[in-house]
This record gives sequence, C-alpha cells and structure tokens, in this order.
Amino acid sequence: MPFFKIKAYDSKGDLKTLRRESSTEDELLRTLGLEGYVPISFAAEESRRSSSSIIPLKLTDQHLFCTMLSAFLRSGLSMTEVLGLLQSQTRDKRLQPLFGELKDLVESGRSLAQSMRSQGVFRESLVGMIESGERSSSLPDILDKAATLLQSEISLRQKLRSALTYPLFMLIVGVGVVAFLLSYVVPQLTGIVVSSGKELPIITRALLGVSYAVRVGTLPAILIALFVYFRIKRSGKKISIPMFRKMRDMLTLSLMFSQLSTLIRSGIPLVQALELSEPLDPQKGRIKFLAEEVRKGYRFSQSLERQGSFTEDTIAIVRIGEMGGNLPDCLERVAVNSWTFAQLSMQKWSSLAEPIIIIVMGVIVGFVIMAVLVPIFSLSELSGL
Repeated sequence: MPFFKIKAYDSKGDLKTLRRESSTEDELLRTLGLEGYVPISFAAEESRRSSSSIIPLKLTDQHLFCTMLSAFLRSGLSMTEVLGLLQSQTRDKRLQPLFGELKDLVESGRSLAQSMRSQGVFRESLVGMIESGERSSSLPDILDKAATLLQSEISLRQKLRSALTYPLFMLIVGVGVVAFLLSYVVPQLTGIVVSSGKELPIITRALLGVSYAVRVGTLPAILIALFVYFRIKRSGKKISIPMFRKMRDMLTLSLMFSQLSTLIRSGIPLVQALELSEPLDPQKGRIKFLAEEVRKGYRFSQSLERQGSFTEDTIAIVRIGEMGGNLPDCLERVAVNSWTFAQLSMQKWSSLAEPIIIIVMGVIVGFVIMAVLVPIFSLSELSGL
C-alpha cells in the first residue's frame, strides 16, 4: 500500500505532519477523521526501495539491533525515541536511513513488527518473535532471547565456515587440476596414440568424450549456472538441500519452543502463547492446530502427538513437564536439545566433507590416469619396448 504525507490539525489545533499508509485516499480521510485530525493537504510518496534492490541485513547487524533496542526500551524510552537514538548513534551509513525509515513507519501508526516486515531486510523469524513480543507486552525479554539465538547462530556459522575452509580449498584445487588434465594434458597424450593408428580402449574414448565436453561446455555451463542463480535470487526462492533440511527444522523447532517457554514464564496462558508464536513456524496452520486442540481440552503433549510432525522425544519431554508442573523448563529443554542436534549435524557434515572430497577427487584422478596410461602401455608393447 502507498504512503501519504499529510499536514493536518489535531484536536488541540496544532498543525502536524503525518505519514500514513492507506490503500485509497477515501480510506485515509476516514481514518484521520476518526482520530480527530482535520487534514489540509496530503500527497502520495514514492516507494523508497524496489523489491529487487532489497538486501537482507547481516546477522551481526540484526543481533546488534536486538541488543541495543532491548537496552534502550528497558530504560523507559518510547519506541520512536529508541529508533531515533539508533539512527543517530549508528556509524554504519547503510543502517542510518534504515532506522530512519523504521522510525517514520512506527510514527505513522504501524507496529514495530509490521514496519520491519515492510522493509524486507530482517529475517522473518525475528519479525515473528518481535510481533509476539508486542502482542504479549514482553518485547524487551523477547529481544534478549532473539539476540541470544542470533549470537548462537553467528557462532555456529563461524565454526562451520572455519571447518569447511580447508575442504573447500581442496575442492577448488582438485577441480582446477582435473580441468587442466581434461582440457590440455589428456588431448596431448592421447593424440600420440591416435596418430599411431591403434584403436583406443573404451575407457580412453570415454575420457576423450568427457575432455571434449569440458572444453566445449565449460563456458555455457557457467553462464547457465549464473542465469539460474540470479533468477532464483530475484524470485526470492531458496534452494533446499535435503541433507540440511533436518537441521533447518531443528533450528525452527528450537526457536519456537524457546519462545513458548518465555511467554509461559511471563504468565501468558498456553493457548495464547501458541497463537503468539504462530509467526515463527514456517509450516502454516501447525501452531493453530495445536492451539485449537488445547482449547478443546487436550493436553499439550496430546496435541503434539495428534498433529503428527513432532518427534517422540519432544512429546515425551513435554509430557514430563506437564506431569511435573514445570512445562516452561521442559520447553526450554526441547529448544536446547533441538539447537544442539542442529549444531552437531552441522559439525558432522563439516567433518565428513574433507574425506568425501579426497575420495571423490582420488577416484576422478585415478580414472584419468588409467585412461591415459592404458593406451600408452599398449603402444609401448607394440613397439617392443
């Protein structure tokens, strides 16, 4: 929806400059009238950013945003004052206009979560946590929890990146060596055998076919890969790797149960806590189903079991928490267990990457050597050497 810049008199007769979002001018006038404003002029604003120019914020920036916002809110400042301070204190030239726009959106009557979602630079799970924090009036606590989760993810990514640096370097060097062998060395050596008139073995003919494909198809393959990459990036879709899907589900589960634990500790009933946590779950309708089941009289563990997508371990821990009267602690335990599982899975794949790359490159290089040496040995036998 477009934004409008409005000049209007309030109920006290003071001239105010407002910025509001509305689908039509008539709807805007009705809203201003209900709020007691008398507009004298308004004009539609152009969009500040196109969707194609939106670049998501780094996790470190989002972590810093949550940490500073929580600290300022606990000091008793209003949301607009806090956002104004963030804009003035940040030294990052990319963040200053972002915080300024966020302040304008909040001043126009939007919630913080709605404003962040409209900008499109914050991750959806963070926006969902802030939305539930605003609904439950526990925003500072939710921001602290979000900052903790973001910091854990940042540390996990740094460990994974460090563990994968050496295997990735090996992969790049190995691919370069194989490409050099296939595009230059193999044609030169097999050319000697071909000139002798001897028929090439099947393995060598297969290698020559691969060599020709590499020399002819490398550039088109790179161009097609770049085209597909930019198309996927432009459409906003994400490439889902099966081996990482379970880890992503565990991270989502950790986020959701940690949020539930925080809300219940704040005195919010389970049904309401589930409804407030719904924005965090990528599987639409799952949390709503759980809330409906609890509202019907089922225990939370029974609702999880009836839903069918949660593990037996999760259901068992929640059941123990309900029986012992310490559901928030058990929900937090589920969150910690899910996060630990995701972390161990990432470490496992990073540890397996090096031997897998070595084996694959060894097989490829061995195939190249065999395909080159077999005809050369045959040629040597014919020459009587």
